[in-house]
Amino acid sequence: MLDLTPIPVVDNHCHPMYRNQQLDVPRLRRLFTEATSTDFANKHIPNSVHYLWAIRQMAHFYGCSATEQEVVAAHNSRTPETLLADLVQAANIGTLVIDTGYPPPEESYTPEQMSQLGNCHTVKLLRLETLMQDLIVAHADFDEIVDRFATAVRSAREQGYSGLKSIVAYRTGLQVVRWRKDDAVKSFAEARSQAASQGKLRIAHKPLLDYLLHVAFQQAAEQQLPIQFHTGYGDSDTDLRLGNPLHLRDVMAEPAYQNMPIVLLHESYPYSQFGAYLAAIYPQVYFDLSYTIPFVDKLEMLAFTRQAVSVAPASKLMYSTDGIYIPEMYWAGALRVRSVLGQVLQEMIDADEIDEEQAYQLARWILHDTAHEVYRLQQ
Repeated sequence: MLDLTPIPVVDNHCHPMYRNQQLDVPRLRRLFTEATSTDFANKHIPNSVHYLWAIRQMAHFYGCSATEQEVVAAHNSRTPETLLADLVQAANIGTLVIDTGYPPPEESYTPEQMSQLGNCHTVKLLRLETLMQDLIVAHADFDEIVDRFATAVRSAREQGYSGLKSIVAYRTGLQVVRWRKDDAVKSFAEARSQAASQGKLRIAHKPLLDYLLHVAFQQAAEQQLPIQFHTGYGDSDTDLRLGNPLHLRDVMAEPAYQNMPIVLLHESYPYSQFGAYLAAIYPQVYFDLSYTIPFVDKLEMLAFTRQAVSVAPASKLMYSTDGIYIPEMYWAGALRVRSVLGQVLQEMIDADEIDEEQAYQLARWILHDTAHEVYRLQQ
């Protein structure tokens, strides 16, 4: 199998890690599921293949026996700073592209702190729905909201962001349509009323959300700023039927948005073939392959990797983990992708589809170069 360890990976989509890194077994189990039920995590996660694999890999790294109790004890015996640095080095992680929208900032290390502690490069993403919510809570005039929102997106690079992130799939679905201003204003009034009665806002008001997204798309296209979309796999809060990336077709086909790079996250699982197809058809569309979350085993990872590499050019594919909470997530994904991608490319060599030199070049695109170009990374 091909050895891909020398290639420094760009983790194209991940989240900050917690400041509080102390674990117990129930908390560790909860980190490895999108299910929100504590009973589910305690009863079923110990019987999940991806979790059993992770425990064995962490035990090997720590030099302890492969039990949850010993893995937790070994994790807790290290400072968060030492653990992040050691895991980044062990996984040869070059850059983390961090969505700061979750976990809450008061609970997490900043991207800048993670860069310093992990001795790696970090860049950050601006989550659009969080920006919308903050503006709607703070301001009562619709036109002022739109102006402030457009200005914030237009100045994203100046604020230190390398791209945008949307979770509209979680809120109202990926079929982002155009609405009349009157419809958006009415929807805005409903959102303001909700914010006033609850003291906060979770924007799920489709006319308003779609209207503001189109404002963001226009600004992003003008400055060639990439936007990531959550697609497919998620927790019970999302309607998987509305997370199919095919719903984004109208946005992809819009002539005014052709300069806006679109990144379909989480290999659109289980719509992986659809996402790869879209990356193969639309010049501005890129397909993300995630190797920590979704929580699937190696055989399933081999399947979606084969589908992606078989359909889309490697220069349209990029690697991520969706890692979050603990630094082991970023490390585990790097282990997985090198193993899985190396096996898939070796199969293609054996099938006389490519030669070894071409295989390494394709791997470099997926692990490093595609993300490096899309996010205009400096390192």
